[in-house]
Order: sequence, then structure tokens, then C-alpha cells
Amino acid sequence: MNCYPFLHVEAALRNAVDTGITAGAALIFGAGDRRHEIHAGQAQTTPSVRPLSAATLFDLASLTKVLATTWLAMKWTAAGRLDLDAPLGDLLPGYYPADKRPLTVRLLMCHASGLPSGLQLHRQLPPDTAGEAGRRAVIERFLQTPLADHPGLTTLYSDIGPILVGDLLEHLAPGPKARLDSICATELYMPLALVDTLFAHLDDPLPAAQRPPEAFAATEMCPWRNRALSGEVHDENAHLLRGVAGHAGLFSTALDLERIARAFLGDADIGVDSATLQSLTRAQQLTPDSSRAFGWDKPRPDGPSGRGFSPLAYGHTGFTGTSLWVDPEHSCYVILLTNRVHPGREDRGFPAFRPLLHDLVLDSLQ
Repeated sequence: MNCYPFLHVEAALRNAVDTGITAGAALIFGAGDRRHEIHAGQAQTTPSVRPLSAATLFDLASLTKVLATTWLAMKWTAAGRLDLDAPLGDLLPGYYPADKRPLTVRLLMCHASGLPSGLQLHRQLPPDTAGEAGRRAVIERFLQTPLADHPGLTTLYSDIGPILVGDLLEHLAPGPKARLDSICATELYMPLALVDTLFAHLDDPLPAAQRPPEAFAATEMCPWRNRALSGEVHDENAHLLRGVAGHAGLFSTALDLERIARAFLGDADIGVDSATLQSLTRAQQLTPDSSRAFGWDKPRPDGPSGRGFSPLAYGHTGFTGTSLWVDPEHSCYVILLTNRVHPGREDRGFPAFRPLLHDLVLDSLQ
């Protein structure tokens, strides 16, 4: 394939690494039978240097919301196993406090439930309380979090919504003591042979997640945990949930995410029929100020997607410097994985760089 149109994309990505915007990056994009793949920079720069490769696993951060919780809820909806508009109090009678019982999965995943943006529980709790009892105690904290607004009035991006949906899916799954990492592995990742898409439970990881720290891109030198993070989730609330949560905790490679993107474009069965997929990746219009789809974000002029995606496109970003966008109208996808929070989370220009890179990518695919 003639790679000339992609040379300026590669130059921009390598310049971002050279100027310190991110320590390392993996970029894969394609349309139809055209694709390009770039890996640049380091998986770790301190306390030792490790080069990045195509096999490097990245902390996906909030991509977990769409590649675990959203996808699983979509699949169960398509199969008639889950009603997105049923009150939580009907789905799990006796489980929820009174203010959560009228909420629905759709409200929670569209950030229209009225829940606050998040709880900084790491300011109140130590990091390394192991065991399922500790995980349940943290879930209870989220269940008891008061609403910040009335449901359906406004959009407030909240990690708590997907956390509660992930917890709900664990309760609704057949079998005793179902855990989100096991459910997703069985129902979502194994059917597509995604051997490198996994949660890394801090106490009891699944066999596929038992990888050495060197297999992962490092994230922050974390002052709360007093160590460099590699192979354990960066998000503090997900850490308190032992690495398996509905909002964060998933790791993967760019190559696995390409397989997912192409599957969502129709190359493989994702367990969701086309009508359900199209319905849930459209703007749900639950609040007057939102264009959000079910779980997914939509392109907007001032957003991280840039200017080139069509109105049918959908995607998401992650705090660690990750993003995935799929555009059914143009049959294209863009996967960008970075460790821009290594060695620290201060902004070195990444949020401004990402939409510009997307614009370069989409121009190159014309």
C-alpha cells in the first residue's frame, strides 16, 4: 500500500512524543481495506526506560464505559435480557435506596441521571484494602451518593452511573458471584478472540490477566499508592473497586481495539443486531443540552473527535490518553492509545493535540 498520504500523520505523532506531549503512543486507523499503524515512544520512561511495541497493553480508562459496560448492556438489550428504561427498583427489588429506584440504565449511561460527577474516595480511604468485602463497601458508598440534580434535567458526566450499571450487570448475570471481568471475557472478548482485552483484578485476576508489569504501558508515579503504576488501574475509584468497575479498569492493545472497531462496523458479530446498534449509537436526547448516545459520545465541533467525523460516528475517550472513534457512514475507525499520564498527569498539550491528529488522519483517508 502507498503510505505517502499517512506520512504527515506519522510525523505529527512522533513530534508529540519528541516534544513530551505523551511518553508513547499507538495509533491505528483505517477505512475499508486501507489501514495504517504507528507505534512511537516509550512504554515507560522512569524509573527505567522500556520501549513501546505493538504488544503493549494500555490502561483504557473511560473506554471501559463503552467497551465493557455499554457493549454488554447493548448485547443484553438486543437479546431481551435487559430493559434499559425499567426503573432500577424493578430490576433489583429491595437493593437500591429510594432516590435511585426510579433511575434507569439509559439515564445512568447517558449521564442524565442527576448523579454528581464523582467521589474522590481516595481522599478518605487507603489504597490497598483487599478482598470482596472491601469492594462491596465501596459500591455501597456509590449507592448512597445523593443526586446533584433531578434526573433528565441536564447532562452531568458522572463515573458513578457506569459504576452502578456495572454493579447491576453483575447482579443480573446468571450464576453465583458473577464479576464484570469474567462476564465480559466470556460474552464479549472471547467470541472475537480478543486475547489482550482484559481487566486486571488486583487480588484475583483471571488467568488471561496474569501478565508481568513489563507487558503494560506505565501510567502515573502515584502519590496515593506511593509507586509507579504498570499493570494496575490508574483510576483511584476503580482501584478501590479492586480493578474491576463499570467505568474504568480495562486494558488492551491497539490491535485488539482495531478488531473491535471493525466488528462494530460489521466485520464480525458483536452480539448486537444492526437496528439496536444504530438506535443506541444515535443521540438519545434525554436532556436538552446533550447529544450523547447510549454510553458513547458523539462528534461535536469543540470535542476531542475533531471536525471530520460524520453525524453517525460515535466514540469515547479515556483520561490516560486513549480514544476510539467509529464512523459507519465512512466505514472508518481511529484508535489512539497513549500513556500521557506518565510519569505525571499534568497537561502537556495532549487535549489540544488529539482533535488535530484526528483531523490529519481523516484528511489522509479521503
